[in-house]
Amino acid sequence: MKKNKSILSVLKGDFFSKKENRIHLPFLFLIILLLLLNIRLSFNAESLLKKSIKLEIDVSDLRLTYITTKSDLMRVYKRSSVEVLVYKDKLISSNIPPYIINANE
Repeated sequence: MKKNKSILSVLKGDFFSKKENRIHLPFLFLIILLLLLNIRLSFNAESLLKKSIKLEIDVSDLRLTYITTKSDLMRVYKRSSVEVLVYKDKLISSNIPPYIINANE
């Protein structure tokens, strides 16, 4: 029963008005400050977690874009694709293999 009275007296404000209880005020303010700090830190951690999840999604999207772009580029670099592109300019592949020209000869 005494606990209910002490909690009720704190809620009503009777606890703070008594002179013998004023020595506990700095401790209560410290507890309140630590509680507020804990709430602030938890909100900050939650916002950092949301940013981290968003950045992970962005990285995965960029990775998929990189893979598709790289595969498209590799498809363009194939010899058959290059031959089709230069055929429009009436260029054809040589059937004679390349050889080295020596300047001393």
